[in-house]
Amino acid sequence: MAAAAPAPALPALPPLPEPLRTWLAPAVPPQQALSKTFTPFQKSLAKSLPGSIGISIVPVGSDAAISLGTFTTGRAWSTLKVPVALAAERRLGSAVVGSETKAITVSDNDAAEDLWGALGGGQSSVDAVTTVLREGHDMRTHVSSELDAPPSFPGYSMWALADQARFGAHLPCMPGTDRILRLMSAVGPNQRWGVANIGRTNRSVTSTAVKGGWGPGTGTSSAFLVRQLGLVTTRSGQFAVSIAAVPRSGRFEDGTAMLTRIGDWVGRNLSSVPTGRCGLL
Repeated sequence: MAAAAPAPALPALPPLPEPLRTWLAPAVPPQQALSKTFTPFQKSLAKSLPGSIGISIVPVGSDAAISLGTFTTGRAWSTLKVPVALAAERRLGSAVVGSETKAITVSDNDAAEDLWGALGGGQSSVDAVTTVLREGHDMRTHVSSELDAPPSFPGYSMWALADQARFGAHLPCMPGTDRILRLMSAVGPNQRWGVANIGRTNRSVTSTAVKGGWGPGTGTSSAFLVRQLGLVTTRSGQFAVSIAAVPRSGRFEDGTAMLTRIGDWVGRNLSSVPTGRCGLL
């Protein structure tokens, strides 16, 4: 019996068209893509506004943080008014709406003290605020209070940027947070910096919600920390961001200018920022 003839060789496949070749290429990981542009941005910013900056980004519904910059943790200051207000609203409902509104929209300290007191003060308030933080997947932050030695106040709590961004990423997914997010979307001029206005220059951003905080830094006596917790909603999803700056000048105005520059950088690199939605990750 004659041997079977060998199968004819298959012709070589033509090269992929360039658009398809690009489409099949593995995507650049977000951390790598953002790091590539953040490094030169940070150097450029330091020439006009020297100091320390940091940013953490977490897609909504996720715990995975992308962190960039040299600043990683510092006093929460007024950004802690978000979990304090939420804890008070959950316990007392409409009775604290007035204080909640002032504490968030204009960062009124007296209103925030009223909210803290409404929770019972001391360990009762610490437990209520800590419960809100843990629900938001921040498993590490210790809430400072009059119980500490020496006594302090809630805003003195150390809040890492990554932990704050993680909390922000779960805030819209937690029950009963609609009011607090509406208030964060309507803050006054004293907090309209950072990522608050990036929707004006980027049409893919549909809304922003923010809470700012500022006060003495943790380093030298001249250090001044300005920070912001933000939630950015885009057409593709949402992400939380925590940004901070310690301007070398020690001036509040320089700190807010640095954060606005960071917000502009976020807007320019939005295509590399991962987003998410509640219940989908």
